[in-house]
Amino acid sequence: MTSSATTPRTQSEQPHPGRRWTPVRLAGAGLGAVYLLVGLVGFVLTGVTEWSAHNHATILLFQINPVHNVAHLGLGGALLVGALLGTEAARSVDRLVGVVFLMLGLVGPFVMGGHMDPIALNSPDHALHLGTAAVLLGVVWATRTRTRTRA
Repeated sequence: MTSSATTPRTQSEQPHPGRRWTPVRLAGAGLGAVYLLVGLVGFVLTGVTEWSAHNHATILLFQINPVHNVAHLGLGGALLVGALLGTEAARSVDRLVGVVFLMLGLVGPFVMGGHMDPIALNSPDHALHLGTAAVLLGVVWATRTRTRTRA
């Protein structure tokens, strides 16, 4: 008598690798949903006028304007779509968006408030961008596959 725990699965019972919610997919979907929500709430607060105005509105400590909202919608949408397409797509999108957030976090303090700052950056934004980059790039790095070559 064999138990179901030791019975091998048939081909149709094998979990499809593209359907499994891996850490890179979960990170992309979670952060993507948050950034999409913030972009939508941002438009409720700012409307669609004065696109690149500073001090337009705030969500908690974060300054926003319509351009900032579009950035949230675009980056959040990319993360969510990548997560929905599968693990490899999520890994690529998480890496790309992570690098974008890393650059925003590093360059942001130097352009904040000037004519090169159409998205109304402020100090809390820099910390959030660096934190988002750390999560996205960290999960991509932590889940990388190692290939060994024999010499």
